[in-house]
Amino acid sequence: MEKKRLYEMMVLTDPNVDESKINVVFDRLKDLGTKSGADFVSLENWGKKKLAYEIKDLREGVYYLVNLDSVPSAIAKLEAFLRIQTPVLRFLVIRRDDLMKPTKEKVA
Repeated sequence: MEKKRLYEMMVLTDPNVDESKINVVFDRLKDLGTKSGADFVSLENWGKKKLAYEIKDLREGVYYLVNLDSVPSAIAKLEAFLRIQTPVLRFLVIRRDDLMKPTKEKVA
């Protein structure tokens, strides 16, 4: 059985898409993650921000930060799902080892 790790996912969405459609994408993402072995810790809307460069002729995007506790195989499924979602412009998933719960080590 795979060990669960903490991950952080930043998702950049199209600001012209209605927020209800974005919520549907995140609801489906949570369902897929739960079935695959991921526990969603938090979802934060960072709001609309100016982009450093144009993406699909857009100068702004809406940022979302997702923290999750997941097995590595579930991350691949979540990434594949986000790749085919039209409102998602970009996303990045990183493993957060610095946030791992400290474990008791045996002193020899």
